[in-house]
Amino acid sequence: MSNEKKVRVLVVDDSPFMRQLIGNIIGGSADLEVVGIARDGKEAVEKCRDLRPDVLTLDIEMPVMTGLEALAVIMRETPTPVVMVSSLTKAGAKETLQALEIGAIDFIAKPERAANTFDLAATILPKLRAAAGVVWPRAARRLEVGVPAPRTYDLVLIGCSTGGPAALQHIVPALPANSSLPVVIAQHIPGTFTGPMAQRLGQLGKVKVVEAQDGMPLTGGVVYIAPGGLHTVVRKDRLRCYLQVLPAEHVATPFRPSVDVLFKSAEEYGSSVLAVILTGMGQDGLEGAKVLHRAGAHILAESEESAIIYGMPRAVAEANLAHGVLSLRQITEFLQKAMQR
Repeated sequence: MSNEKKVRVLVVDDSPFMRQLIGNIIGGSADLEVVGIARDGKEAVEKCRDLRPDVLTLDIEMPVMTGLEALAVIMRETPTPVVMVSSLTKAGAKETLQALEIGAIDFIAKPERAANTFDLAATILPKLRAAAGVVWPRAARRLEVGVPAPRTYDLVLIGCSTGGPAALQHIVPALPANSSLPVVIAQHIPGTFTGPMAQRLGQLGKVKVVEAQDGMPLTGGVVYIAPGGLHTVVRKDRLRCYLQVLPAEHVATPFRPSVDVLFKSAEEYGSSVLAVILTGMGQDGLEGAKVLHRAGAHILAESEESAIIYGMPRAVAEANLAHGVLSLRQITEFLQKAMQR
């Protein structure tokens, strides 16, 4: 990396321990560097303005000016990719979801114990690299490409990761409440975040949004959010269609809920499935999309122009599994039409 420009990171946290921990993790990488630290939101706004970092980590609970207040100012004055640093409490979940609405790219959870600091290192570096690669401010480009016509479906599945909460806040509130189609969403997110996320999405629109629970019947016009830390699958027998929530150890995957696990479980639904893969790092959803494609399902992938992180949808598109590669706006319009049929 000696001849390449390092990613410049501003670390913002009122905790000396967290500043040192995050700084040491970044300092130990070959491609990132700490260009400054800030102890509160006011200082963060000033240093973001002066230093122009490529990305910043931003604590939520801080004196003088909170992380949410600072984020709003930064997005308005010097738009910069931001990764929030959050507690895993329900209050922390609500504030983090607010931050994603305001414009944060992603978030990391504060380690609850010293033993979890290794997990933080494994999480924060790829998230900072991905966030730094986001073109910011994002241009709102309108793609005019061929959009496939909706078919008749029995089930809609959506998979997403980094950038997913913001994308879902665009899609879910626009869905009709009187549809006969159930929607099941697998979003990579901690377990304590799922309930607040479902509640928030439900408040933004007319469609009913719930956190999925084991044995829940699949009902038309309801959006089910797969609980974090577990796997959710769809089942059907001669009498009903329903959800099954499985323990994390059911399948060894790096993500829980896994998009692959959800998609693969819908194989028996065949051509009556509409599967959508949205923004996210990595390739979760690729293997599941292969299974659904062979079964005759209809598959859409979000385009690079609107995806915050073009990883998961790229994998599906480049494997020639997507029947359409569409912008977020086009996917929303497609779902509206499909769910009104």
